[in-house]
Amino acid sequence: MSSASRSGGAIRQFRSGDPMDDREAHRTWECLKNAIHQIHRHNASSLSFEELYRNAYNLVLHKYGELLYNGVQEVVREHLKDLAQKCADCADDALLEFLKRQWDDHKTTMVMIRDILMYMDRNFVNQYKKVPVYNMGLIIFREEVSGHARAG
Repeated sequence: MSSASRSGGAIRQFRSGDPMDDREAHRTWECLKNAIHQIHRHNASSLSFEELYRNAYNLVLHKYGELLYNGVQEVVREHLKDLAQKCADCADDALLEFLKRQWDDHKTTMVMIRDILMYMDRNFVNQYKKVPVYNMGLIIFREEVSGHARAG
């Protein structure tokens, strides 16, 4: 049994030759969303990155790149809003150390997310002139965490 099915979001095998409807696309996105949450919680060791890559590939291949890109952006932003609140609650003498630790952690998680979404970066992002996933994550960190009134 895969870890995703144990954590509630079973990753289903999807054959790329089959057509993908909206329902299947949203189900696939929910699996990827769950995996991103697991990455943010440092539970990535049990994830199948090959399976996640294949799911992201299928979404882009079947013209659901916008759903995937916007969904990732939203999940990362929500995670960083929560982090900004933790930053706001941090004691003054520990703030810089906390920010540095969170920045380093965020860069590591964004590398993992970027690896899953490599096909989207090379195809959908280039074609539609979007910001690549890793850079998008860094920009959102700047906006939500560094730009937070307490940190800035």
